[in-house]
Amino acid sequence: MQNKDFMLRWYNELWNQDNESIIDELMHPHVKAYGLGPGPLVGVDAFKQFYKTFRNEFADIHVTIDKSISEDDYEVSLCTVTAKHKQSGKPVNITGTSVVQLKNGQLLNGWNHFDFLTLNLQIGKITEEQLR
Repeated sequence: MQNKDFMLRWYNELWNQDNESIIDELMHPHVKAYGLGPGPLVGVDAFKQFYKTFRNEFADIHVTIDKSISEDDYEVSLCTVTAKHKQSGKPVNITGTSVVQLKNGQLLNGWNHFDFLTLNLQIGKITEEQLR
């Protein structure tokens, strides 16, 4: 599977179709994911916890890959994410970038740079006044 095809499957099946079962198939057991919390998420179980927490807070999640760049075992995906915050009902629309390193058809390392500040502003968790 090409890197781009891997990432299309990752976002389409896991996030857009809520198919949590592919995590074990597509993630290396020793995966490290950065940018999803205060420190790296290490291991499949840590990522599953992040996934479940995000899914519990947001509905109608849809990730679109706007641009992909491949080099060797790395894939860069520039993305747009839309969702609905379950508690407030507010829509969310953010952009982000993920850089992944693949090994033997599995995600070994992932560096995530999504605009969680804008997400938190959109759902009212942070106010503009707090940023001044």
